[in-house]
Amino acid sequence: MKRSIILFALFITFAINSFGSNTNTLDGNIPFKQIGHFILVKGKINDSENDYNFIIDTGGLTFIDRNVAQELALKQRGMMVKINTLNLSGFQIDKIFCFTTFDFKHLRSIGIPIHGIIGSNLLERFKVNFNFKSCSVTFSSDITSLKQSEKGLLLTFRNHPINNAPIVKFKINQKVIEGMIDTGQPYPVVLPLNTFVQYKNSNISAPIKSKGLMAKWPMTTADHNYLTRIKSFEFGNIKIESTICLFGKLPSMLSMPLIGMDFLSQFEITINYPKDEMMMIPYHDIHFENNQFSIGLKLEISEQNKVIVEGLWENSPADKANIQVGDTIISFNSQKATYENLMDLNKIMEDDNIKSINLEVTNQNRRRKIKINKAMLF
Repeated sequence: MKRSIILFALFITFAINSFGSNTNTLDGNIPFKQIGHFILVKGKINDSENDYNFIIDTGGLTFIDRNVAQELALKQRGMMVKINTLNLSGFQIDKIFCFTTFDFKHLRSIGIPIHGIIGSNLLERFKVNFNFKSCSVTFSSDITSLKQSEKGLLLTFRNHPINNAPIVKFKINQKVIEGMIDTGQPYPVVLPLNTFVQYKNSNISAPIKSKGLMAKWPMTTADHNYLTRIKSFEFGNIKIESTICLFGKLPSMLSMPLIGMDFLSQFEITINYPKDEMMMIPYHDIHFENNQFSIGLKLEISEQNKVIVEGLWENSPADKANIQVGDTIISFNSQKATYENLMDLNKIMEDDNIKSINLEVTNQNRRRKIKINKAMLF
């Protein structure tokens, strides 16, 4: 098993280093939608008539849905296909090789179809700027070194050998560690599940265990997560007391601490991949939550297109309402729960201004209507 993992890692590294080149000379300012924590852009593949939805994920590789690859008759090369041109709101990227091995069913819980992922092994061609206030991302071929800003935090990074994601140093509970900049996951900090025991006996709040999964990664088999708060998180000159942290089972080749969107989105971020440097400029209203106001529920879409409960936090409002993993959500606030309006349901669950939600829930034994009031998880 270990040998196959090593061989796969070597293949990916070879593929990343062998395919694709940047022939672009112009900058591209591309609008995005932030759906939950995901950065979503639309693109046309090889002058396709249809737009396809891509997630920009600095912690991931570049993938295309195999069904889309077949639909567009993309040229196959092993586990990869070639995209001649990807047009993102008028900005064209040439010669892209994408893996087809990602199961996009994992992303159906977003509520809209996702056709591809733009990862750091493609972003590495550019200087990339994320502006979360204007909801835009800029790809620039000008890779001039970044200059120190009076308000900004200038960092150097190394690249992960598998996916080329930026890896930076920071501190947890005053201990220096390395972690990946990951725009593909929500929490401020994610730590590998196999490190939970060592942190459990240090300075963390009483952890909350999940029933089922609240966050999952491909190629992993864990059946639970933990949510807790670490005593201190230091990133450059920024120090945060009592930071929310999730423990999750991560793919073995990418298993390391992750810095996610709940932290990253508080900054305008420029990642100069060719120079291995990044700038983070905090927004004027920067804030970091140390608690979650929630019903404590995670939903997914079943093979039968039903909205079902994938996970919930122990002692959360959903748990106290006796909702179980595998229950089906029939309706919410008198609307039928479907794949088409799952995004609306997710927004209601994530909106702190909405204090409660009415759900109709069913399992094999009974069907019931319940009102659940949100509460702080800690």
